[in-house]
Amino acid sequence: MMQGNWMQVLSQPQENGIVIFISGFLLALGLYHLLLYFQNKDYAYLYYALYALLVFGYTFHRASHFVLADLAAPYRPYIEFLYDPIKWLYATVYMFFAVTFVDLDQYFPRFTQYLKIFLKISLSILGILLLIAIVSNNKKVLDYGYNFGFLPIIFILSLYILYLIYRSGSAVKYYLLIGAGTYLLVTSYSHYLTYTGRPFRVLFYAATAFEMILFALGLGHKQKLIMEEKNLWQTLIIKEHEKNLALKDDLTKKLGEEVSNKIALINTLKQEKRIAEQNKLAVAYSKQILQLRLQAVQAQMNPHFLFNSLNAIKLFIIKNDQKQAVTYLTKFAKLIRMVLNHAKIAETSLKDELDLIKLYIEVENIRFNHSIDFKVDIDEHLDINQIKVPPMIFQALIENAIWHGLAPKKGEKKLRMHISKKMPYTKISIEDNGIGRKKAQDIQRQKNKSLKKESMGIKITEERLAVYTQAYKNKFKINFIDLYKDQQPAGTKVEVYIPIA
Repeated sequence: MMQGNWMQVLSQPQENGIVIFISGFLLALGLYHLLLYFQNKDYAYLYYALYALLVFGYTFHRASHFVLADLAAPYRPYIEFLYDPIKWLYATVYMFFAVTFVDLDQYFPRFTQYLKIFLKISLSILGILLLIAIVSNNKKVLDYGYNFGFLPIIFILSLYILYLIYRSGSAVKYYLLIGAGTYLLVTSYSHYLTYTGRPFRVLFYAATAFEMILFALGLGHKQKLIMEEKNLWQTLIIKEHEKNLALKDDLTKKLGEEVSNKIALINTLKQEKRIAEQNKLAVAYSKQILQLRLQAVQAQMNPHFLFNSLNAIKLFIIKNDQKQAVTYLTKFAKLIRMVLNHAKIAETSLKDELDLIKLYIEVENIRFNHSIDFKVDIDEHLDINQIKVPPMIFQALIENAIWHGLAPKKGEKKLRMHISKKMPYTKISIEDNGIGRKKAQDIQRQKNKSLKKESMGIKITEERLAVYTQAYKNKFKINFIDLYKDQQPAGTKVEVYIPIA
């Protein structure tokens, strides 16, 4: 007898407070996870919140003696008119939540793309059917569309998606598999009891609560994994930065010692050798000192570039953009190796120099969201493997073009290099469509920044070319040309003439 009373109580969830409890639970979960979305910007929270709130909208007005149901009582006919659209909507949002929750696009990208297109089309169809139902004041078109069109497709699609989720490598997939699987089985059995005249709707509400709890636990677990991964990456970046700082200090100390030794040796030779021999040796050692000065400047500039690049990697990780962070880190490591190799040599081929410049621009371009259009045009009669230039001779000019010409510019950003022969020189042109030198200088003054860094880079480039071409019959030339279009600044062109041996 006692068991019969309990069964009778549970079979009427609208009367015994179960619907009130579940509805309040869904409302609280929906609002809480909506706030979590604004805090974490993770779409899984948004879809979960919308799913909970839509299910709440489907259930709350069914309860007896519920303040929200009483308030909605005058609008109950309109709510019942929207039963099928609400179910259509929360099933669609559920799909978006499932693929976002387990990051299904990482494992099955093409299927996920087609699924999102299908869901968007189904929402459009729902809008059309709803409009027809409102105009005709007849909800049968919604009933038929949902029960005989959308529901069978979404049921089969749900089973297939659960299968794909099971095959995926997601660390949180079992929260969704257990929750959704239990929901499908229990609610199917509940519908069966209803159609056979033995309604036991408490099963539907129990399955809904169980599923929502598991999804909430899964979201918490997923956020924990993301935070652990971010902390790991942050620790690695800090360690790498500390190593780079130590390497910079060690390199600067060694270069300082070498410069001091070379200067002392030059002074000794000036005292011991004849004037002609002194001058000859002084030129040779001056070239070495200039090379060491360049390395010293690079040792100061490279940590700045390293720090900015590591900050860029950190930003990608904070944004959870792991793919972009790995791409940037790979190119960045390759660039560092090339720069270190170039620092050991006095001369390199024009081809190797262009390869370094291309990689440098690729690394910088990631930080500019790939907005810089860079191209190199080489005269077909030139063999750039045979043309020799000082290593990293164009880096300062390229850096000036990017940071002072293109960075402040809005819209299309173009950077071009043209390599040609103009006897007795190899001519290298670097052209940008930036804001021009005058406007760049005005911007620097407004920011109260000194132009010494840019001037030092150009001055060192000229000094290196002067020493490099001392043994040549012809000397180097550098021309800076301001470009105009319709009497307005349209960029800067730098022409470098390196004599042919």
